[in-house]
Amino acid sequence: MILRIVPFLLIAIAFAAEVRYDCEGFVERGLSMDPLLAESRFTTEAKKNKIQEIKAAAILSKFEVTMMVGSAPGLKEDVDDWGDTVDTWDFTKMGPFFGTEVRAIQPLNYGQYKVGKKAAEADLRQQEMDVVSKEHDKSVELQSYYYNYLLALEMNRLVQDAQKQMDRAEEKLEEALDDDDANVSQTDLLKLKAGRHTLDEAVIDAESGMERVKLAIRFSLGLDSSETFASIDTVLAERSEYFPSLEEAKAIAAQHHPDLKRLNAGLNARQYQLELAEAKLGPQFFIMGEFSYVKSWAGNRTAVQKNAFAQDAVNKITGMIGFGVRYDLNFWNSWSSYVSARTELRGLKLKENYASEGILMKLEEQYVQTTGAKRKLESLRTSLRASESILKSAAMKYDLDPSNTSELVSAYTDNLQLQKAYYFAVCKYNIAFAELISRMGLSLSEYHQLYPGK
Repeated sequence: MILRIVPFLLIAIAFAAEVRYDCEGFVERGLSMDPLLAESRFTTEAKKNKIQEIKAAAILSKFEVTMMVGSAPGLKEDVDDWGDTVDTWDFTKMGPFFGTEVRAIQPLNYGQYKVGKKAAEADLRQQEMDVVSKEHDKSVELQSYYYNYLLALEMNRLVQDAQKQMDRAEEKLEEALDDDDANVSQTDLLKLKAGRHTLDEAVIDAESGMERVKLAIRFSLGLDSSETFASIDTVLAERSEYFPSLEEAKAIAAQHHPDLKRLNAGLNARQYQLELAEAKLGPQFFIMGEFSYVKSWAGNRTAVQKNAFAQDAVNKITGMIGFGVRYDLNFWNSWSSYVSARTELRGLKLKENYASEGILMKLEEQYVQTTGAKRKLESLRTSLRASESILKSAAMKYDLDPSNTSELVSAYTDNLQLQKAYYFAVCKYNIAFAELISRMGLSLSEYHQLYPGK
């Protein structure tokens, strides 16, 4: 019974270590594991913390509280040289002591706070769009890994099938030679074997291609040594997503492209920074307050212990509050910051004029490349059908006349090359479509949400 259970446990362990994803899941896992993207997202968190700092500084930008406890000497009455009765220290009667001091400053420049907060929020938005743009670029790279993996699988299946077909042809030719078939010679067998170099090259290319793409996938997904990747898709097929028109693609890019959003956020940030630099040219107003309280319960204080606010040589309570103005005398430094912010804003406004046109032009260029790849794929599909018919005809002729090896080898070679070209064209089109989605300013999941089931 134990011997029967062990194989099933081994199978379960093997499957548990296999990581399976479709294209979208593969991309999502790769994006979550990429260290450079994680670093960019960390920068975004730092800018969020900056906004919290601005908010915190708007209320009591300076608030200090100090306290001290200990022992203090008592007081005793004494007569000085002029005959007056005064309190002097009595170190023979020590007692508990408590003191506290509070200092606070409240800025009154609420306009500067609002502008500074808006500038920081626009800067955060700019950083977020920069991260989105990097994610889109990484998404294209990950999709290329996924489809190259499927391509490597197809190449392996292709060469394995071709090997079986060629092996069967060789066996049949050898059987004919053993049967002393008059229509077959040793030269025919040698011609068949000589034509296998193309197949051997394809085998080597398929194996090396699979190893390279596995290494790239292992790094991208962060797999450990016990995990292996396997795609949910079993064949490399043309992408089935909805193919938009050029007008639709341009409309999507104008609305969703992260570079345009980043530029808009940058303009807002520079505008607010200019307003902030302009505001800092003037004075800054604030309210400042200070409060001190000291209380001691040393000897000879029985008469005043019940009064918490009694004052003497040790006990005291003081405070003040006032309205203040601060002005930076280094005016030229503030003016230089203002001029710099104004120059940056003007530069971004100039960039805004041609940024949209440039993005749409790149989108149209990618659209032309993608449609071209699709047309080549359709042409190769037609040629492949014809090649398969030629191969079937050659195989039938070979069954009737095994001596006709040259036609069979030629048909196999042409069909193998066409199948290879066809699958490479499928992979190229799928990656081009991934790049098109990125140029429209969408992630793969966003595109699927925009066009579900089409």
